[in-house]
Amino acid sequence: MLMREVLKTLLVIVSVLLLLILTNSLVLLLGQVAAGSISMKVMGVLVGLKIIKLLGFILPPAYFFSILWSLGRMYRDSEMVAINCAGVGLSRLYRVFFLTAIPLAALVAVLVFLVLPQARVYADNLQLQEKKQFRIGGLKPGAFNEFGKGRFMIYVGQADEEGDGLRDVFVRYVLNGEPGILVADRARLTESEETDAKYLLLEEGQRYQGVPGKTPFSVADFRRYAILLPDAAAQAAKISRTALPTSVLLASDDIKMKAELQDRLSAPLSVFALMLLSVPLARSLPRQGVYGRLTLAVIIYAIYMNLLGLAEKWMAKGVTPEWMGIWWVPGLAMLLAVLITRADRLSYSPLWRNLRGRLA
Repeated sequence: MLMREVLKTLLVIVSVLLLLILTNSLVLLLGQVAAGSISMKVMGVLVGLKIIKLLGFILPPAYFFSILWSLGRMYRDSEMVAINCAGVGLSRLYRVFFLTAIPLAALVAVLVFLVLPQARVYADNLQLQEKKQFRIGGLKPGAFNEFGKGRFMIYVGQADEEGDGLRDVFVRYVLNGEPGILVADRARLTESEETDAKYLLLEEGQRYQGVPGKTPFSVADFRRYAILLPDAAAQAAKISRTALPTSVLLASDDIKMKAELQDRLSAPLSVFALMLLSVPLARSLPRQGVYGRLTLAVIIYAIYMNLLGLAEKWMAKGVTPEWMGIWWVPGLAMLLAVLITRADRLSYSPLWRNLRGRLA
């Protein structure tokens, strides 16, 4: 019964969180597609990458809050009182949640250690391949297309149906700190056979160099004017640590690589650490309001996630010793779970009741 209730709540929480986060991401990605920055194919890959990333890092807190919500409701309806009277104690509850947490942590580990790095590499390679295969399709007619981190802004009025030429082209560029504008009736993309460099070849147009009203400022007509487009390979960003395979992180002695490895390991560990915390936090003590500890649970979770991020940065920068790593954050969560459980048991002990009665 507990497994069924928790898993149902977990499914609802994960679905809602995915829907909320993906909606915002889809709006941003569709804006990039409309601007011509990425294609629909790349957008689909990026959406899939986002889902994998979110599942890997949403499942631990979602499991945490699903236990809180399910047990909190059962305490409110006095179901937990009946279960406790039937002989089901804290160890039995933990056994049920451990059985659920093991496959969940395994799924998170597979996503974080294997699937997410491979998906990130595939998405990066697809984007890079699209940049290298820069063709007319990469310039969206009727829209401004930005290249070279803003150094080139190209507007295309029309594209030929054959896909080998452009019409009504406007180019804004920055050369040696001076802005310039090129306007041409026709243009086409060409490639150097020797260097594989990409050029935008404009025909029958005008060039405006400089700032109007200031010297030097020049206006000239041209029959042909070639612009060297930025090399997609040269602009390719360095492979981030998050895209490196886990085997590379295991073989590396770099402290930043080790910090990234432990950051990945913290995801499946968080399933167990937060699960241990959720059971005592879900408990409603006598004369306590419904879900009385839910606010405390949210605060503890926020502190926990911030500590994980800080621990990873501290380890990568050498602020904390290497042996300390990020382990201490899940360890603190487990210690806090033990302390809360002990405090609850102490509040029901005869010694504490007698002492409280005398003080009152």
